[in-house]
Parts: sequence; C-alpha cells; structure tokens
Amino acid sequence: MTRRRGKGEDSVYKDGGRWRGAVSLGYDTNGRRVRKKVSGRTRTEVFEKLRRLRQQVDAGIVPNERLTVGVFLDRWLSVNIPGTVAESTEDDYNDTARLHLKPALGRKRLASLTVAELDKLWTAKRKAGYSANSIRIMRTVLRRALGQAEREGIVARNVAALSSPPRIRAKEGRTLTVQQARQPLAA
Repeated sequence: MTRRRGKGEDSVYKDGGRWRGAVSLGYDTNGRRVRKKVSGRTRTEVFEKLRRLRQQVDAGIVPNERLTVGVFLDRWLSVNIPGTVAESTEDDYNDTARLHLKPALGRKRLASLTVAELDKLWTAKRKAGYSANSIRIMRTVLRRALGQAEREGIVARNVAALSSPPRIRAKEGRTLTVQQARQPLAA
C-alpha cells in the first residue's frame, strides 16, 4: 500500500508511456503555484531527477533550463546595470555583449554553459586577431553578468570566473640613454 504524500511534497505520476514528477517551488507574485517538472522512462529515474532538483532548490538555486545567455544578458543590461556604473561603462558593456558575447553564446542555455566552452571562445577570439585586453574585457563583462545570475540562484557557479583569462604581456618600455637625454638639453 502506498502512503499519501503531504501537502507541497513532490509528486510522481505516469503520463502515457512516461513517468513524470514535479517539485513545488512556492508561489509567484500573482499567487499562482510554481512547479518544476521532470520526466523519465522509469519511476526510479524520475525519483533520482527529483532528488537532484530538490537539492538544488534547497541550496537556493532555482533551475531554469530554458533561459539562454542572450536573454539573461539583455535583462542584466537593462535591469541590473543602469545606475550602478557610469553611462560610458554601460555603453561599453552593451557593445561588448552585442558584438561579442551574444553572437557567440546567445543561444546557449545559461545552466549548461561550461568553462571549456568559454576557454574555446577566448581562444577563437585570439585567433581572430583580438588583443588579449579585448578578450579580458569580454570575460569581465560575462563574469559580472554571471555573478548576478549566481547571486539570484539561476546558476550554481560562475563559469566565466573559472575560465582562463588571457595573458597580457607588458610591452617593453623605451628609455633614453644618458647621451640621448643630454642632446635635447644641449640644443
């Protein structure tokens, strides 16, 4: 005999040929119940997915597999950035996201973004002729955006902060010899 689950507990049920499960995430601003659903071929598979999902929710991470990097960057640039940086910096962030980050990562799902993909992107940008400083700026903008996603509980970790920054080599300085310094003084 199966026991009856309590109010708000996870549910598992069979829907056609697949097993489905749902976790309650609380209520939205309109008072509607928010649920996250998973599915699998077996009941055991669904229970395992629900267990991992419940761990994420208990850790304060609200999983959203459909949210893309491009959509999140747009929201971050329009909601979180205005008023926190100078207008010129805000314009630079918008340009960096529009010209570099969104074309390369815009359709990628935010939750599945990996460090290896970002390292590959930085290598591709370097091979395309971008300077190490330009790549560093791209990484900084993405790192800041993903830091906000991490604070909001959308992602578990900031993969941009974990990616390898490009090495910036300092240019060799030019100095005058004693004789060269005396020439303008003598003239």
